Amino acid sequence: MLGISKGVLTVAVAICVAGSAFAQDQSGFGRPPRITTLAAPPDRDIGLIAPSFIFNNASVATGAVGLRNRGDGGINISGVGAPIKQAFAYWAVVTNGPPTAAAANISLKKGAAGGSFTNIQGVPIGAGASPCWKGDRTTVYRGIVPNSLANGNGLYLVVLRAGANGAVGGQSPWEVRNLPLFEGVSIVLVGSGASKVAVYDEDLAGEMFYGRLAYQLKSPFSVAAATTVLLNEIGADGQSGVGVSEVASVSAEVTRLNGRVIAGPGSPGGAGDWNGIVAGPLPQLWDNNTHNVTNAAKAGNPLVLSFVINAPDDCLVTVANVLSVE
Repeated sequence: MLGISKGVLTVAVAICVAGSAFAQDQSGFGRPPRITTLAAPPDRDIGLIAPSFIFNNASVATGAVGLRNRGDGGINISGVGAPIKQAFAYWAVVTNGPPTAAAANISLKKGAAGGSFTNIQGVPIGAGASPCWKGDRTTVYRGIVPNSLANGNGLYLVVLRAGANGAVGGQSPWEVRNLPLFEGVSIVLVGSGASKVAVYDEDLAGEMFYGRLAYQLKSPFSVAAATTVLLNEIGADGQSGVGVSEVASVSAEVTRLNGRVIAGPGSPGGAGDWNGIVAGPLPQLWDNNTHNVTNAAKAGNPLVLSFVINAPDDCLVTVANVLSVE
């Protein structure tokens, strides 16, 4: 099982093979199949999640690129303090059967001029069902980016290996039928600063869901006296419609923290976290968002942040959360 703590086949069977009512609709374009035997989409609660990494005297910045229909792209990052303490790359790929080595490696380079690319080997940190496309699983990878490469703010170029993606010609993702389906890449830079930073990935990554998903982040530091609490959320397969056609229900995801709306309709920004904005207008299908959630975080247990995501008409995959508390 590629060393993944969550069983790929267990998740896939539970969602995809437990009867015709749950069967994947291969023409669903990332949207859930129409369920006739259930009154509502399934509710899931994956429980309390502890951080995988903790940093003191830190700052954090993220950037991302959607790659469903291409083999390379660029990521711009700003706002992190020097020197860099740690850098991570996250990506996800939909496959039928275990992913190949091509999908488990990406190449990175800092800046557009000169220099060579560095191979970043990914470690699978979670897996679940395909988010209502072809294939039987989505695998989420984390790669450690050396500080010699990830030395601060700027442009990072990403190149995929041959065979890592089923389409690289820029065509609409909704016309792509060849596996694998490469979702996107995010880079997380943890630098120096006045905040405390917690990275949540191993127990969160690869959860395919639609309907309602609940989880709680265990904070290693109290938010009670915090002046600023920032949430960075990375997710796969978000979209606003099919192709360039907007579908209101697909864009209606609402994210709540301690019962307060922080993203989606009714939130301060109005937009949701699962619309593929980082890769819009095409290819969509990858999200990387940052929110100031100070008031919402302080509304509940200062050491446990409780999230609920309602996704009425889109199949989505969690990748990572990064919490910054100052």
